[in-house]
Amino acid sequence: MATDPNLLAQPAAASTMAGAAPAVPPAPAVPPLINPLGFIQSSLAGVTVDDLLKNKPALTMLLHDHNRLNNENGSLNNALNTANTYVRGYEDTKSRAKTGAIFQAAAAIPIGFAINILAGGNDALVTTGWAVLAIGVLFQCIGLYYAFWGDN
Repeated sequence: MATDPNLLAQPAAASTMAGAAPAVPPAPAVPPLINPLGFIQSSLAGVTVDDLLKNKPALTMLLHDHNRLNNENGSLNNALNTANTYVRGYEDTKSRAKTGAIFQAAAAIPIGFAINILAGGNDALVTTGWAVLAIGVLFQCIGLYYAFWGDN
């Protein structure tokens, strides 16, 4: 099958020569200006620039609405910043709680060994048992500090 562009254009040319007008939709007289934000700039809220040109009450209303929207935008930005501050605080608290939990889990091991050594009845290991218990208690205190008071 031939894919020559001239062959594809011939049937359309033949139909226009026979007097039949091609069905083309009419183009709008003035295309609306589309903003990248998605609204039409030629009219906002059904009001055109020509309507506002010499209409002082309409201009006043437009300025008041603009100021109201700016104030609302500022308060929404403040609320967003406050929420972001809370989120960062919760993330820090969660991180401190994880660090505290790791220290407390690590403290359980030396405390368990120390209790076994001290309860074993061997008098030669009593000093070692107390030293290992002190290490476990120190780890427990560090874990509690990070979980509740760290970085405050």
